[in-house]
Amino acid sequence: MSVQRSSNNRKQRRFVNPFGPSSSRNLKGKKRQAHDAVNVGLHVVDTTSEGMDVLGPLMTACRTTKSILEVAQATENNQQEWKVLTCSLKEHITALQEQIALFQACPPQDRVVDQTLSRPLVTYVEFLENMHSKIVELQNKRSLSKLSFFKAFTKVEINVLELSKHIQDIVDQHRQFMVRVSSAFFTRSQQLQETLSSFTALRTQITETDTEVTKANAETILTGADLTAIFQLPMVTFVASSVHRTCLKGTRVAVLEMIDRWAHDTSEKPIFWLCDIAGSGKSTVAMTAAESWRRQGVLGGQFFFSIASSEGSTTEKFCSTIARELIDYIPDLAPYVAASVKRYPSFMRSSLEEQFRVLITQPLCHWRGCIILVIDALDECKSGSQRREIVETLAAAVGESNNLKIFMTSRPDPVIRAALESHLCKFKLEDRLHDINHRDNINDIAAYIHKSLDGVLPESKRQGLVEKANGLFIWASTACRMLNSETNLNSPETTYDRLISIDETGAIDDLYSLIFERMNPEYYTVMYRMLALLLGAYEPLTTGDLDDILKHAGENGSAKALVRNLGSVLAEDASTNLIQFRHPTFIEYLRRRSNVSVADGRDKLHINISNAHGQVASWCLKYLTSRINGLKFNICQLASSFYLNREIPDLEARVSRCIPRRLQYASSHWLFHMAETDDNWRSVVKQKVQHVIQVPYVLYWMEILSFTGGVARAILGLQAIIRHQRLEEANKIIMEEIRQFMMAFSVPIQDSAPHIYISALPFTPTRSRMHKEGLGYFTNTLSVTQGLDEVYQGLPRVLVGHDDSVNAILFFPNGSYIVSCSDDETIRIWDADTGQPRGEPLQGHESGVRTLTFSPDGSLIVSGSDDNTIRLWDAVTGRPEGEPFQGHNDAVNAIVFFPDGRRIASGSRDGTIRLWDADTGQPLGDPLRGHEDSVNALVLSSDGLKIFSGSDDCTIRVWDAVSGQALEEPIRGHEGPVNALAFSLDGLQIISGSSDNTIRMWNVESGQQLGEPLRDHEDWVVALSFSPDGSVFASGSFDNTIRLWDAKSLQSLGEPLQGHESPVTAISFSPDGSCLFSGSSDNMIRSWD
Repeated sequence: MSVQRSSNNRKQRRFVNPFGPSSSRNLKGKKRQAHDAVNVGLHVVDTTSEGMDVLGPLMTACRTTKSILEVAQATENNQQEWKVLTCSLKEHITALQEQIALFQACPPQDRVVDQTLSRPLVTYVEFLENMHSKIVELQNKRSLSKLSFFKAFTKVEINVLELSKHIQDIVDQHRQFMVRVSSAFFTRSQQLQETLSSFTALRTQITETDTEVTKANAETILTGADLTAIFQLPMVTFVASSVHRTCLKGTRVAVLEMIDRWAHDTSEKPIFWLCDIAGSGKSTVAMTAAESWRRQGVLGGQFFFSIASSEGSTTEKFCSTIARELIDYIPDLAPYVAASVKRYPSFMRSSLEEQFRVLITQPLCHWRGCIILVIDALDECKSGSQRREIVETLAAAVGESNNLKIFMTSRPDPVIRAALESHLCKFKLEDRLHDINHRDNINDIAAYIHKSLDGVLPESKRQGLVEKANGLFIWASTACRMLNSETNLNSPETTYDRLISIDETGAIDDLYSLIFERMNPEYYTVMYRMLALLLGAYEPLTTGDLDDILKHAGENGSAKALVRNLGSVLAEDASTNLIQFRHPTFIEYLRRRSNVSVADGRDKLHINISNAHGQVASWCLKYLTSRINGLKFNICQLASSFYLNREIPDLEARVSRCIPRRLQYASSHWLFHMAETDDNWRSVVKQKVQHVIQVPYVLYWMEILSFTGGVARAILGLQAIIRHQRLEEANKIIMEEIRQFMMAFSVPIQDSAPHIYISALPFTPTRSRMHKEGLGYFTNTLSVTQGLDEVYQGLPRVLVGHDDSVNAILFFPNGSYIVSCSDDETIRIWDADTGQPRGEPLQGHESGVRTLTFSPDGSLIVSGSDDNTIRLWDAVTGRPEGEPFQGHNDAVNAIVFFPDGRRIASGSRDGTIRLWDADTGQPLGDPLRGHEDSVNALVLSSDGLKIFSGSDDCTIRVWDAVSGQALEEPIRGHEGPVNALAFSLDGLQIISGSSDNTIRMWNVESGQQLGEPLRDHEDWVVALSFSPDGSVFASGSFDNTIRLWDAKSLQSLGEPLQGHESPVTAISFSPDGSCLFSGSSDNMIRSWD
């Protein structure tokens, strides 16, 4: 690959000989002066032994760099390689001069550095002197002919590669030097003093007696380089204290004493799992325990998961947040955490287990005391696979560390339970907080209600509320806030009467409905729209954000008024102004009501999430396209392009100053809001979208993603919107190329924002839009003249890896991966974009794997095999989950997972259908019997209440999914075994494929055949799949072909798809409907556009 500097803009980038026409006569004298200056500078540096003024090496480095620049510029007929060097040296000089100016403003005593820092600075000056001598020597050896300096260089046996290496060495050494200098200034700057004060203020809370010692330690252990490393650790913005409180004094005594005994007993198991139903008060107990441990000096950190936040509902920033908390609570560990970050600068790309080991477990080796981490509401981590991974990570960590304990809370969750089941390191307290059989629970709620409503209601009525709460703390606390609300227009007695009139005790949904019934109906519309905005936001909004969105949408409303009027369920954090939902049960209540149609009547709550996403998308695009505060080149105002993001000492401060919070939100989430809104909103914002995705603004957007760690999320957002069926084709093509660009160059983009232009843009495929427009806009980037691809490497047409027939193919729910199974006894996972296998094959079955399905949340893969068993696999790690399900007497041909995630149904060659408990793997009841031969296919109705099965007995049967009883007479019509079934998108029709070579469509309710059989295949039909929009379905056959059919007219579309050399046994549409994958007895998987 040949690389050279672009010469498109020579007028702007002329490199003029600074010595004029007579420079050749004066060059020797000029070089001698520069050489002498360098020697003097080195003499000053070398005579400094103990402490050194950093200005010495800094100014010497600047002078020497200028000397090298003078020689390079004075060379006749400079070639491109030397222009690259010259350009780099100019940038180096600018950066050095800026640092000189900064240090000159400091008092002399603040410029002194010790040998730890001075030695690398001197090394750099020595390196520059060496380079200067080489270039001067080469210049003296130049031929008297008119050979260019480059040719003279080759004459002394230095080729282009060696020259490039010298240039790269200068760049690398300069970058390292500037990092050292920046760290020195950062350490001495006022910003560091403020940061140290902030850290010290937090640390003084750890103990009440050792404040001065703690302060001294903090100032001793935190160097500028340490802070630079620590600031690389991203944190979630959720503030637990804004919605969670500690327990009322004198309540939860028994539970808290039990937890405290566990914390201080070294013989106890290191993981404590507090498991109880929603609203029982788990988070309040967790806050109380954490506060107690903080005072005792044993709290290491806390993480409160929250479904209200995109970053608080995943594990992406879990380890880095805990690490930052660990530093705050145990400042003596700061240098060890910083050392880990510096040793593993790419830690955020590692697995969760590796992140935890690097950032927490390893630093804890340097601490002798007990450390407790608090993990609250783990069930609110949205991904089941992530919940499982975090439990496995924590279990591994307590096994490696003798002084680490974990206190975690969650609702009853089968994933968490299954993950913990295999570990003996846990102590479980389940259903203790709400169980009314424990009298102290009732007493605790009574104490809370009597204290909260003292003077508001008489004692007898307060006691009535205690009984109505039925042990559920969230019901009691919400009711008390309703009665204490300053905006309540009704008397407390009236509100009390409505609370008591709720039919079911502890019914939280009824309580939430009552809150809205109390509101003035004329405010319903604006209130529901504001709640929809809060519900649709991917991060909590401030009151100012919400008002700004309403203003942008041209709607009335006040965020603060909303919080005041709904204070029983909403809270505003006093320090950040973020609006928080007080409890996840209220979020779940709103989401359940989001699909309710608009209706008259006071009890009809309608949350239009789609419209809210459109409003927020438009708001995001307003900030992205703003000419003043929107996307711009070098948004963080970096002085040099030679630093990686992690090498910028004040990056966090720059991001905060240069990228406003709303612009950060817009950059991270606009794509996801676009993907969730409707056609009307997509039409409204079409022009602004086109503005953001065009060059150069799309590259400026990537700068923000690079600085804020948003590259991976942006790729997912592009995937989400590209898969949308009604996205304009032109925009879809552009966005697909942007996604390809970001995937191809994700590492340099994440590592350094300037490398978007330096290391990514020049190497784009020649026919790509980014190459044509980007290089035309940024004319001074590198020009790669040979070796570039014409297009991005796309998905291969054939995926090779299985050694026997491919029996089933499925897309992961998010469309990122494909999973397949085979008669070779393995399951394979493939990258849907590249077609490359992900990891090793999943092995565990002892015979061919026949069928696959996913759990509803996508965290589990379920497989059925010729070995008569069913297995569960972690969809992320590929590890088997639990023991095989055993009960069938022959091969398992078909599997479906019920929507509730609790049950699995399987069909077998033994002629039966079985229902299974997904958590335990135990059969539920007796097998469903009725078929007279092998059960080959199963599908569930959309409501999960009916099972449809196809069999070798040529029939289709319908079963009650609850009772297991056959509901009607078998559906008959096929003249051969029924091999495949699929539901239409609306759930009103079902299609079947048979060994009689036909496809038939049936009315689900009546069981009647619709139209004539489809007879175009010449052999058995064994696979069926509907497109995501339901307009087309595909069929795979033993005649080695795939056919596409119009779902309404039942007409064949085009010619059959040919390419497989054996029967087509599996087919699956991608989630966006853009391609179809097929598996065959030829062992191949093929993709079709």
